[in-house]
Amino acid sequence: MNTSSQFTRWTPGGRAPTLPAMRPTVTAATLDLRHAARRGAQDLGLGFLYWLGFVLVLEPDNLMRWTPPDAAAWLHEALRLFGASLLGAAATPAILALTRRAPIEAPFVWRRGLLHLAFNLAMTFALIVASCLLARVLPHSAHRPLMRDIAEQLGANGALVAAWIAGLTALAHAARNHHRRNFAVDGAAAGLAVRQRGHFTRLDLSQVAWIETQGNYLALHGAAGATLLRRTAKSLEPELDPSRFIRIHRRAIVALDAVKVVTPLPAGDALLRLKTGETLRVSRSCRARLHQALESVG
Repeated sequence: MNTSSQFTRWTPGGRAPTLPAMRPTVTAATLDLRHAARRGAQDLGLGFLYWLGFVLVLEPDNLMRWTPPDAAAWLHEALRLFGASLLGAAATPAILALTRRAPIEAPFVWRRGLLHLAFNLAMTFALIVASCLLARVLPHSAHRPLMRDIAEQLGANGALVAAWIAGLTALAHAARNHHRRNFAVDGAAAGLAVRQRGHFTRLDLSQVAWIETQGNYLALHGAAGATLLRRTAKSLEPELDPSRFIRIHRRAIVALDAVKVVTPLPAGDALLRLKTGETLRVSRSCRARLHQALESVG
């Protein structure tokens, strides 16, 4: 396997010893697919319940119309509420994905705050347009001009939908911050469960200085050498302690307590020297967050 890297390495005494590679069990693509499917199912389920609460309680007159006089009208109302909840559930993964990829936090509070605001307004408009289109295919629907219906729904419910999306974003941020504060208590930061030669063992992450992507593998570098793990950074990163590990490049994650010095470069990126002697490149997009993280740990 080609283990070449774009990162400059230096190890005292010459070539570092390499630990035995982890025995591959499943492909990295399969791991990513499982992870994405599990998270997507959770997002859809929680999103459906969240938006069902909205259409039953917050949207005006829904509860009063929930007891119509005949079965046909009751079926129409039930389909309308169920369809509106499904629309909200379909939008939930995108809302949560934006929170995960671009959380509103320093040093990008204003930039990402504006991004979330623009996304909120666009999603509000899209949901209302979709709900108006859905209403036209339901039985016993009054077919009014589409643009007039959209304008009326924007005026009547646009602010409520936008507020509900903002509430979902706030809940996602709160859950993320709670996870970060309690990560060490959960014990996930102490080690990583891996399967090696048919048995599960625990890899001590406190001995890992940095993690490098090498194709379908991850190389976990420490003072004793590197251990290869057949996983992707995308699937591993949620299992890392966010107070200790931080991404510095699309191909590298580093342990903050292993950093010796960071040297800024004119282009906006930087060079990071580890206590083990290796030198890594910090991308421009990750430099500010790395600086803030290093300041927070003193």
